[in-house]
Amino acid sequence: MHKAIFFEGTIDFTITPDGPILIKAGETGGADPTLPDMEFVRSREQIYIPGPSLKGVVRAQCERICRSLDGEQLQRTRQEYRRRLRDDEPVVPLADNPLGSGTRYKGLDDMDYSSGRAIESMNLNEPDRTAVIYRRSSFVSQIFGHTSLAGRVRFADAYPEGELKVEQRNGVAIDRIYGSVAVGPFNYETVVGGTFRTTISFKNLTLAQFALLGLALRDLADGRIAIGFGKSRGLGRVKVDFTALSLYYPTCTLSNGEVRLLSGRRVAAANELVGLGALCADEAYRAYALPEEDRVPLPDGIAYTEDEFLGVRLNVKGNEAVRSLWRACMPAWRREIGL
Repeated sequence: MHKAIFFEGTIDFTITPDGPILIKAGETGGADPTLPDMEFVRSREQIYIPGPSLKGVVRAQCERICRSLDGEQLQRTRQEYRRRLRDDEPVVPLADNPLGSGTRYKGLDDMDYSSGRAIESMNLNEPDRTAVIYRRSSFVSQIFGHTSLAGRVRFADAYPEGELKVEQRNGVAIDRIYGSVAVGPFNYETVVGGTFRTTISFKNLTLAQFALLGLALRDLADGRIAIGFGKSRGLGRVKVDFTALSLYYPTCTLSNGEVRLLSGRRVAAANELVGLGALCADEAYRAYALPEEDRVPLPDGIAYTEDEFLGVRLNVKGNEAVRSLWRACMPAWRREIGL
């Protein structure tokens, strides 16, 4: 399934510092006494925010959300849903530790379990190996990937629009035992003004996965999480403005007020938002254990259009319109977590 594209999209947004931010470069300072001890990362002498720095923050927030809402009853319910396919399906949490080494899940307080490592230890060689890897991966890993599964979300680097306001700050590291200066004084470079623009691209997400991504991005936009260095020092707070969101269904068409596959199968009404589960309801994709009712009503004023070449598109512009689409997906997210 993942070698094909059923559903893809992009999210365009801007990032504005709400105070000082610093994404540290790997090698800074050096022998040049005019340079700060910690420099902002640069590409071709231009300050930017690396995509992996944004992805790490968003993934970590997705994991926090899932760990906060996960529970033993929910895990058993999800296990029973997968056991319609095979009796030996293991318990899989909503979020695992992608850097962990544990191969057997031991319960809610297990912070070492990695579904990627667990799958590697299984030495799978059956014909539906790809489907087994997907359904035995944690919910967050199905979005962002792990050592055995490629992620479905890509974060582009964020480059500045216009001039940035940069300033240097001084600091020291305090010895926690003696209360004296352990390291320093040192100075570091921060960005305190300006705007960065970037894009997130994604493909083959269920509506619940799309909703979780929206929840984490909402928290970043609302200042609940920070990026970069010095979060405990008050650095890293940003404001995010979502400028546009585009969804593309290359295998669909609009016909008589309905969204249909090119094969003719009805997917949903034209006023419903469609996720991967509704697009892959055929028997060929049953082994992925996708949600069966992966559709929700579209917000008022938002509608599909036919692509000029082939397929169906859904384009929204403006911060509020983008957020309204995520709000529309919340019923799918609630179904996923058993509410």
